Amino acid sequence: STDASLSESEWHQVQALFKGVKNASDERKRVKRAIALLEVLVGNKTGTWRDLALNQVPSEKTGQLDCKAEATNTTTYLRLLEQDGLLKWHRVRDHVVRDRFWLVPHWTGVIEDQATGVKYSVDSWFKKNGEPPTVVTLERWLNKK
Repeated sequence: STDASLSESEWHQVQALFKGVKNASDERKRVKRAIALLEVLVGNKTGTWRDLALNQVPSEKTGQLDCKAEATNTTTYLRLLEQDGLLKWHRVRDHVVRDRFWLVPHWTGVIEDQATGVKYSVDSWFKKNGEPPTVVTLERWLNKK
């Protein structure tokens, strides 16, 4: 675990992504962009900018994150967005695991549409650092579709 903080100007870049959000679907698109940006900003401070998609091991062997670390970071980023009032259409939920009792459990961050109650997986593990995460309904994610 490594602590990192953002400067005021860095956080303003994140805030700017949420200007003029029109609906829940639009907000999920902004969340994807914000998570990607936060991965870049934090990755530059912690070395996780080297993180590749999935569990690939880069030649440097540092900065690679597993799905639990990705889900933890994503949930932290989502909570920061929520605390700053940037999420108008969603609330952040605790991260979720699928296949808990299999050899390879998999974790994801979760947001819930406040109007419909539909939960969405926000999963950055499938992408390398700085690429927008995969966002699908949690039901679809749990069923691996």
